[in-house]
Amino acid sequence: MERRDFLGALAAAPAALGLAGGRMPEDAGRGGGAAGGERSTRGDYLAWSAEERDYWFFNAGDGLDRLRRLADRHCAAADFRELARSASGLPVYGFRLGSGPRPVAILSGMHGCEPSGPRGVLAFLDALLGGARPFGRPLDAARLLARLTLLVFPLINPGGAERFALHFPDSWHGTWIPDWNDANAARFYAEGNEPCKFFYGTYVKQAPMRFTPDQIAQWEATGHVIGSSMTDQGLDMWFDWDDTHGIETRALKQILAAVRPYCVLDFHNFMFPTEVFLPTIPSASYQADESALAAAIHAEWRARRLLFNPRPPRGYPKPPEKYYEDAWFHQIGARCLIVEFNGGMLATAGAEYEPIPGMRALTRRESLESAYAAACALAEALA
Repeated sequence: MERRDFLGALAAAPAALGLAGGRMPEDAGRGGGAAGGERSTRGDYLAWSAEERDYWFFNAGDGLDRLRRLADRHCAAADFRELARSASGLPVYGFRLGSGPRPVAILSGMHGCEPSGPRGVLAFLDALLGGARPFGRPLDAARLLARLTLLVFPLINPGGAERFALHFPDSWHGTWIPDWNDANAARFYAEGNEPCKFFYGTYVKQAPMRFTPDQIAQWEATGHVIGSSMTDQGLDMWFDWDDTHGIETRALKQILAAVRPYCVLDFHNFMFPTEVFLPTIPSASYQADESALAAAIHAEWRARRLLFNPRPPRGYPKPPEKYYEDAWFHQIGARCLIVEFNGGMLATAGAEYEPIPGMRALTRRESLESAYAAACALAEALA
């Protein structure tokens, strides 16, 4: 893929959204959580692994700082741009690495309450750009970047991630509600999905999967914030790829439509065993390729003795009202995989639930390693 194609798409995205192009101001994205910009101590008093200390940021401001610093250290090796600003003013970043003929996109952080993907992607970028060896797993960056052009969007819903940190200070469900029971399930869905129950009487999201400004104002007047699975505009990006309303979705669609990647890998968390899903609507043109890529990720997890659902990859449950993002990826000619990492609790019911003997919830370190390993496996399978 031509370098100018990607740079042109990146340059056009901020302009179309009323933003200045080029690198972001030095102070943008800083400030951490809601407490006046103060930083956490990063949990140095806890028995964290080296990878958790290096890559597990506590809130969106911290994570955006780390991404910018990584890009600044390696500015000759990566194109790094601000693509958009969330409604609360947080930047959405994009990285372009490599000069190979096959473009590959990795998205993470679509839902703010799903933390493993953005941290695993940060580790992946550090391995490619800085020669780091997270979890003892190196990458042959020179070979990968000669064969691929990687388009990496590490934290595409920073506003949701910032709100998640308000409720879960280390951005990990398992620290605070490790057991899946009725009371904790209600807490889980309330934090992520409100004001769904306030308006609809259920935590299940309802079409069109977004709230109006008046609804958001009504909810915030009760003293609460919107759920962390949603953007600052009160919409679920997962359902925003048809009649697109979101700032973040619009910027991503503009770039991906211009680049037309060979494959899109999308990282999420859920409370079932880690699993790779095929798109909701299968494509005869792409399914064999997608299944082979899923098998490569399985093999990497198996080699690293990480727990996951080993079943052959299945399609994600089809929504009744609005299609998911993966249908749009097929429309632009991209293969697609959705990877759901266990997020520290193990649910026992739901559309994706399958009982697996001996399964348990992942630790934060295991979930982080699972995300890093999935990105490595995909890149190596496509290079």
